[in-house]
Amino acid sequence: MRESSIRILGSVIKVDLVYEAPDGSLIPFFDTVAESPLMQSERLRDIMRKGTSSQTEPFLRRSSYDCYFAGLRAEGGYLYMGPMPHERLSAVRRRQMYRAYGIESDGLRVLPVFTLPEIRDMILLTNTVLGNANLENEDLLQLNRIVSHSEMREKQDQTRFLLKEEEENDDSSYRHSYHEEQLLMQAIREGRTQEAVRLAESMDRDSGRLAQQTAAHHRNLAIVGITLCSRAAIEGGLPPETAYRLSGYYIQKCDNAQDPAHMLLYRNRAIEELSGRVAEKLDRARGSNYLERARDYVRKHYREKIYLDDIAGSLGISPIYLSRLFKKESGQCLQDFINEERVYRASNLLMYSDFSLPEIAAYVGFPNQSYFGKIFRQFKNMTPKNFRDRCRAAEAPDG
Repeated sequence: MRESSIRILGSVIKVDLVYEAPDGSLIPFFDTVAESPLMQSERLRDIMRKGTSSQTEPFLRRSSYDCYFAGLRAEGGYLYMGPMPHERLSAVRRRQMYRAYGIESDGLRVLPVFTLPEIRDMILLTNTVLGNANLENEDLLQLNRIVSHSEMREKQDQTRFLLKEEEENDDSSYRHSYHEEQLLMQAIREGRTQEAVRLAESMDRDSGRLAQQTAAHHRNLAIVGITLCSRAAIEGGLPPETAYRLSGYYIQKCDNAQDPAHMLLYRNRAIEELSGRVAEKLDRARGSNYLERARDYVRKHYREKIYLDDIAGSLGISPIYLSRLFKKESGQCLQDFINEERVYRASNLLMYSDFSLPEIAAYVGFPNQSYFGKIFRQFKNMTPKNFRDRCRAAEAPDG
């Protein structure tokens, strides 16, 4: 067997590889042997051996922990791969999995997470390195019953769906919805928040059915809307990482919601925040380059002590000139903007974290809790504690 090639392959794909020779001896191509289910569990190897020997193509097994193991024929023996997690395992879940394979240890390594296409491609690549017959991508998953596919059944399902849609919906409604969708995307790109929300709510009445159950339909409708709006916000100049984080948060809220009203509420909030962020960016772009760069400096360093001289030095201008310019173009002094940014960050922590008030004050750059409370009241007209209590009361379920 091409041991050097297998060892290089294992280091590249970051997956444990174990060769089982015809006489039952094992050759690991990695260092953490004590943490390897394939090395430590004879029962797992027996399952993999039987599965791999039963077919000429690579054998793929999915465990109860959503981890995949693969077995491939290799010169009279078998080459095993795994574990390949399909989702991130918590420390507790990871420990449970290892114990199931007879491994008792603390400080177990964190396993890399792979998508199903990545797992498929790693197996196909290993199969090629071993010199086995080529296999089509989807054939691997279907042969191992990971996915099932029937072109005839899929065509029948699609035909029934299209006939039902033709009977229940007028084609003009789809053209109408598409036109409104384009208007909505443009409103997001231009930061017109109220118009974007109005268009989204108007489209709710005319949208095609996205699921048989009402709750599932509205959930899908909300998630699709958030996804489309996040792309429009990126086109409007919002950084992709910001758009993806915001859309991810609101999509999770929609997914966890139980009634359509809350699903569409979170959809609207996502639209408001995404388009609002675009509007802020467009407003900043209309200011001077020095003004925008000063604001960027504050946003990047809000957790640190910020001095006027440091900001001016980073811009290559005098502190006095920066102070006057900032006040003239933004209508507020620089220190007020610094405090406003810190209060904004603190508000998010008060709403979405369990950090204590002293921890939040220190995190966002305030010297102590007392000063934090004073500045927070100036911008929010309430104490940080009252703000947190109101937000949690609003989020609490009725009844």
